[in-house]
Amino acid sequence: MNYGLAQPFGAVSPSTQSKSWFFELPQWRDNTEAWTELVNRIYYDANVRMRSREPDDTSWLAVDSVTITPVSGATMLAWDGVASEARAAVHLPWVLSHSAIIWEFSACYFVDDAGAYDGMTAYDFSELVVYRMLEAGQASPQEARIFLQRLYPAAGDAVFADREARFANLLGVRPTPEFRRPPDSEPWISGPVRPNPA
Repeated sequence: MNYGLAQPFGAVSPSTQSKSWFFELPQWRDNTEAWTELVNRIYYDANVRMRSREPDDTSWLAVDSVTITPVSGATMLAWDGVASEARAAVHLPWVLSHSAIIWEFSACYFVDDAGAYDGMTAYDFSELVVYRMLEAGQASPQEARIFLQRLYPAAGDAVFADREARFANLLGVRPTPEFRRPPDSEPWISGPVRPNPA
């Protein structure tokens, strides 16, 4: 997704920045309208957090465009276990995105049926992908075990043995004291932030 820095009275930075985020969300929310609402809401929430830290800064991050690309579980499973930036860029790009977090809540997100979201680590997201593949019959238990052994060299077998409980723990939105705009609330904008957001 691309975004720029917006100012009051319509000024917007001439250049844009880009971020790659990764999501698990209900299939019926996988459409342009739902993505537009969700991404703008996440940015709005981030803008609220930033405004609370710097109340005198009236600028905000404004969403320019969003491009959606499905995650390839097969490509993830093809990772050979070598921990390098080049390998991660191909097989585990969310690891690189997570390491590049600056202002955002997370680089990997779980979205529930109501549209609420929660962040997760890149490792959690990797597990979620492989557990979904197991559930759908797209990966064998042996393939999942090998992947988890590579992801967690000292604990892969233990993680695999505990996979049902770990999977269940990934499928939910935890309570948070952080501001969260209600799902599907209008207008679908990333800013400007209201003086007393609700």
